Amino acid sequence: MVNKYNASLIDGHGAKEWLFSYGTLQDPEMQRILFGYTCEGRNATLSGWSLFASDEDGYLFIGPDPAGQVAGCVIAVDASARGAADQWEEVPYYEREKVTVTLHDGREMEAWTYTRRVGKGRPYAGGQMSVADREAVLAEARSLADRMARQQSA
Repeated sequence: MVNKYNASLIDGHGAKEWLFSYGTLQDPEMQRILFGYTCEGRNATLSGWSLFASDEDGYLFIGPDPAGQVAGCVIAVDASARGAADQWEEVPYYEREKVTVTLHDGREMEAWTYTRRVGKGRPYAGGQMSVADREAVLAEARSLADRMARQQSA
């Protein structure tokens, strides 16, 4: 029998959903920029997928691979942060899908993640959250956060 993780955690930000991140959304500075707070992460692995670096933009994405495994973390987010993550991941360029991840202690839980089922890229072994320059990525995130703030105040 698989031990399921109680995913009803509500953290100090009123978070009610889990998001599995394998890239830039793991970065606490990125979280502060996009969400307005940092998220507590839990190490997790996603089986049945592999990690790729996009040939187009250098960002990481996952694609189906029966033999693959992707390391990352699950973070608790509220609906507003999930909406900001959707904009950052340019849904529908990336698709937000519900997946089952395995936590470090072997328990499983469901979480959202962002995928590109038809993306073109090269296998990526890891080491960085993006092959793009971190400062350039953070500048992009600041620009998006500014646009989102202007839209909300309009």
